[in-house]
Amino acid sequence: MGLTRIGDKMTLLLAVKALTQENRDFLAQYDIDVVTPDTVTDDQLSEVVISYAWDNTIGNKILSLPNTKLKWIQAQSAGVDYLPLPLLAKRGITVTNASGLKALPIAQTVLGYLLYFARGLNVYATRTHWEPFTDQYLISELPVLVFGTGRIGQQIAHHIKAFGGKVYGVNTSGRPVAGFDETFPITDYQAGLAKAQVVVDGLPGTKDTENFFDDHFFAQFNQLFLFINIGRGTTLNQSALLEAIDDSRVKYAALDVTTPEPLPHAHPLFERPQILLTQHTSWGENINAGRVGGLFRLFEKNVPSFMKDQTFIQNVVDLNKGY
Repeated sequence: MGLTRIGDKMTLLLAVKALTQENRDFLAQYDIDVVTPDTVTDDQLSEVVISYAWDNTIGNKILSLPNTKLKWIQAQSAGVDYLPLPLLAKRGITVTNASGLKALPIAQTVLGYLLYFARGLNVYATRTHWEPFTDQYLISELPVLVFGTGRIGQQIAHHIKAFGGKVYGVNTSGRPVAGFDETFPITDYQAGLAKAQVVVDGLPGTKDTENFFDDHFFAQFNQLFLFINIGRGTTLNQSALLEAIDDSRVKYAALDVTTPEPLPHAHPLFERPQILLTQHTSWGENINAGRVGGLFRLFEKNVPSFMKDQTFIQNVVDLNKGY
C-alpha cells in the first residue's frame, strides 16, 4: 500500500481496550504492531506511540519515562477529565475522544426520560391500586433546552423534533446548529431557559463547568418540569438540585451521572421518588455492547492521516479547554 512508518520501526500501539482480529489486520496494513497491558514489556513502554484507550496505571508509567514516544491517545469516552491534560499539552501529545460514539443510545435514553415523566409512567410504576392518573403531557407541550449542541445534543434534538417538540440549544457562542429551533450563547442561556420546561445538561466536565447548575441556576424559575443530566456529574451541584426538588421548583429529575460514582448507599438522591437514577448507563446498546463498543470505528478514521503525517481528521480534543 506504500504506507509510511513513523521512523524505521513498526509503530507500537498499546491496546488498553480489546481489539478484534479484524482490527489488528487493519492496523497491520499501516505497520502498526499491537501490545496489551498484559503483554507489553518494560523495554517496550517507552516505544508506545499510540494508546488505544487509557489506563491511569500503565499510562502514567509511560508518561514518567523521559524518552517516551507517545504521540496519540484515543480516549474511550467523550469526556476526558480523567486524563492529565496539562501534561499532555506540554508534551505535545494529541488526544482524540469518543464524542458521538454513543450519541444515538444517549439520545434515546433522554427521550425515554422525557416520556417516562410526561406520560405519567413514573406514577404507574409504583402504584399498586386502581387510580387513573391523567396529569400527562405531550412532548410538544414541553419545550426542551439542551446545554451542548454537539453530536449528542443534535441527536437529542432530532429525536424530540420527531415527536413534534420544540428544542433550544446552548453552546459557547450561540452559533446556529441544524436541528435546533434557536440557539443561545452560554453567557445568555437565560433567554433559552425562559422558553423551556425541560433542561438537558450535556456539558463536559471542565473547571469552567464545575457546579454550573447551582443554587443560582435553580433560583431562576418557579417550576421546571424536568432536569436531565447526561453530561458530567461535576457540572451539577446535587445539593442545589435536591433543594429545588424539595420545594417543587423542579418537579422531576433524571440523572445518568452523579458525584461520586457509584453513589454511597442511602444517598439522598436515592431517597427522592421524583428522581430517576440510571447509574451511568445511558450509552448502553446491544450490538455494540459495553461503554466502548464501536470505538474502533472512530479511531480507524484517523489512522491513515496520522501514519502519513501525524495529522487527524476528527474528534481532536482541545487540551486547554478539555473538550
